[in-house]
Amino acid sequence: MGNMYTLYFLNQQPQAWKDKYIKAFISLGAPWAGVAKTLRVVTSGDNNRIPVISSLKIRTQQRTAVSTSWLLPYAHTWPKDKVLVQTPTFNYTVMDYQRLYKDIGFEDGWFMRQDTEPLVSDLKPPGVETHCLYGSGISTPEGFQYSNKFPDVEPTVVPGNGDGTVNLISALKCKAWMGKQKHNVTVTELPSNEHVAMLTNITTIEYIKKVLFPP
Repeated sequence: MGNMYTLYFLNQQPQAWKDKYIKAFISLGAPWAGVAKTLRVVTSGDNNRIPVISSLKIRTQQRTAVSTSWLLPYAHTWPKDKVLVQTPTFNYTVMDYQRLYKDIGFEDGWFMRQDTEPLVSDLKPPGVETHCLYGSGISTPEGFQYSNKFPDVEPTVVPGNGDGTVNLISALKCKAWMGKQKHNVTVTELPSNEHVAMLTNITTIEYIKKVLFPP
């Protein structure tokens, strides 16, 4: 999520300022096109596999985070016919968020989504040297199947590829900047790197040191 904030910040600055003060933008596991995991958070809550915490009990608090609705999958990248939330009565795609929010009894979420979706949805290049590092090869939620107790029940997770949090389809969106700005854009895959563990991976640390402190 920090990558999204950073991109928004850089997009607001004049190019002359960026050329003078910014050496490089190093992005780690960025959800450029949103992540499917956030759908579970707003629908039935997510305790991140902590057994003593009830997902349903913390759902109300999690829904208050506007950034969650900001990070729902984006229609500019995710297939418009891909089922993200499946229930006995309806299958929700990126085109059905308004209905989803209504059906789960959280219509304020739709207003949050409308407020935040345009902030960086056009993925305007940051205008600085950019390095995108992303994990792959780890089972990552890309859909959720609910029973007739929807939304007040734990879902069955439909797995896909990514870093455990950010789906590969989203992380790879960084490639769209190649050739779209005067500054270099480097995209580096980190196989088997989990979203959080990536921060302490020696390969990641050495890469950052090389960018910031070149020989």
